Amino acid sequence: MIMNKYYLKLTSFVALFAMCVVMLPAHADGVTLSYVTPADGEIDSTEVTAGFAEVTFGWTSTNEYVTGTDVLVTLTWSDTNVTGSSTALAACTGVTTAFGEPVSYSGQTADTIVITFDDTAAVGAGNICVRVPVEDAGVLYEGNFSASVLTSNADADYGAIEYYVGGGNDVLVDASVQPTLEFAIVDQTNLALETHECHLGVLSMTDVNYCNYRLKVSTNAIDGFQVSVESDDQLGSGYATISDVGVSTAVATGTEGYGFAIFGAVDGGMGTGNYLDPITVAAPYNVNDNTVPQAPTLLVSYTAPFLGTSTLSTTLVQHKAAMDAGTPVGYYQQNVTYRITPSF
Repeated sequence: MIMNKYYLKLTSFVALFAMCVVMLPAHADGVTLSYVTPADGEIDSTEVTAGFAEVTFGWTSTNEYVTGTDVLVTLTWSDTNVTGSSTALAACTGVTTAFGEPVSYSGQTADTIVITFDDTAAVGAGNICVRVPVEDAGVLYEGNFSASVLTSNADADYGAIEYYVGGGNDVLVDASVQPTLEFAIVDQTNLALETHECHLGVLSMTDVNYCNYRLKVSTNAIDGFQVSVESDDQLGSGYATISDVGVSTAVATGTEGYGFAIFGAVDGGMGTGNYLDPITVAAPYNVNDNTVPQAPTLLVSYTAPFLGTSTLSTTLVQHKAAMDAGTPVGYYQQNVTYRITPSF
């Protein structure tokens, strides 16, 4: 009795297994699908007509598709919001063939369409075309969909291909850089120390007195910057002045004269990215000593980002004064003002 029950169960299992085997295709082959149109699988507004994009893709069949063979095309959207579309897939406009043979379309839904061969297609490379809804109220979807195929013949072919709609395969990476601008008048040796005084000291007929400071500029302005200079008056005591030197004329010992010399930064300009370009000193300040102008006047400039972090990349300003026997006694002073204008 126990043996009979065991034999009955074994017989039932064998029968069930045989049924499953019968239901499976005798043979199935995966095929590689390739783009025809759009050539790169990317769908933008230029590929859309009346809310649809026509996609053509192909593969090489592993056996002939006899008359009546169905190709089930299934679309799966990456964005689940898109799959709710009520617009069905459709045949491509004016396309009535696939793999070079006549076909008919049926079973259209939002996700599937069936292409049936009306004549036998020989083994080889071929294409199919499907019209896919890719817009909602005139707005192009942003997402991807896979188009999979499965043929109904005994030796079924199957495969899938991905399409990208509205930049669905793109990632926009962005960042922002804030504009930077630093201008400081600093000590000639300690660039971290700001200074706003330049002491020429007690003048004598046996020497030229001088005092120094630096102009420090850093900016990421794409077109660089300009620095202007101006003064409130000549170097004076209220009732007397020290004569200004001429254009590009050196202040000389024993001759009354006052002016300044500009030694432009020799590097700091971005150039090719190494920040080794020099600053530009405007004429006539690029030659010898000159009068400190009273009206705003261009002094130094550069036409790209600039990085002033060292004595080489800062501009040295040197004020000079000398007296002669007729220079009046007194306390002389002058207020010099600089202004920077960036070009972002």
